[in-house]
Amino acid sequence: MNHGRDQLAELCAAMANGGYEVHVGDSLAQSHRILAKLRPDVVVLNPLVLCAGGVELELLEGLQREDDPVPVILLVEDLAALADAKQMRIPFRDFVLKPYSPAECVHRVELALLTRTKIRGLHVRARQLESQVSVDFKTGLISELYFKRILGLEWKRAQRHQNPLSLLLVDVDNFKGVNDTTEYAFGDHVLSSVAEALKANIRETDFAARCGGDEFCVLLPHTSPAEAVQTALRIRQRISGMVVRSNGYERQVTVSIGVDSYDGRTPGTVDGLRRNANRALHESKRRGKNQVWLYTGKESELQSSPQN
Repeated sequence: MNHGRDQLAELCAAMANGGYEVHVGDSLAQSHRILAKLRPDVVVLNPLVLCAGGVELELLEGLQREDDPVPVILLVEDLAALADAKQMRIPFRDFVLKPYSPAECVHRVELALLTRTKIRGLHVRARQLESQVSVDFKTGLISELYFKRILGLEWKRAQRHQNPLSLLLVDVDNFKGVNDTTEYAFGDHVLSSVAEALKANIRETDFAARCGGDEFCVLLPHTSPAEAVQTALRIRQRISGMVVRSNGYERQVTVSIGVDSYDGRTPGTVDGLRRNANRALHESKRRGKNQVWLYTGKESELQSSPQN
């Protein structure tokens, strides 16, 4: 982008000879037209007036993506101009002092492209690692860490659109006894069987996660309290009719479920939603297990974990 209107023919020729496809914008309007048609791999900017909040900076910021920023190389008159540029948010920029040699500019472009390739690779690796930690390896459900992120996002979405959001906390009854009287591998098989029942009884738009040893969370967007209770009852019934068999062991499994809902309009917090669902879970345990309980506000304030 040659907004300073310097003679850059020699630089453009050196770039072209290096195998690069060069597009020159001699004005802001021309640069806008170029960028409307393509996204460059690197920008060499000979600025007219580069200042915070200025149109040139907006043009550069519009190119950037979190996982794939476009490097910017500035052609500057002196170090004072460079100091001003450092105050601005231009991703991993480089600079060349005038007067410059075309060979130096080409070298800086090569370095910038190498940096961009490395950053792209790091983001790909980060996405791969995130996908690994987003899934609970024992059950194939969403992991607790990833579920917390989803819960926060869905809470904000419910507030923005004033839609109901419901949360189920599902706890396997007497799971400690299962582990104490069988093998841990059988306990894992019980958890996997419960997870499969959860997945089979929720919608594609719902989220099921393993949130602790024998506890599961189910998030139901656009779901009223009555609808959430119906889903919970369906899950409870499905699991209570299930007998898990593996490696010579056999157990009938039941679950207790606590339910709370947010209407999307009244004040509240994500922590409050989960805390109230946990109190409802306590109540379902207190009432004999294999129960569903919707939070009413009259439950005990017990802070301990629900009894298996």
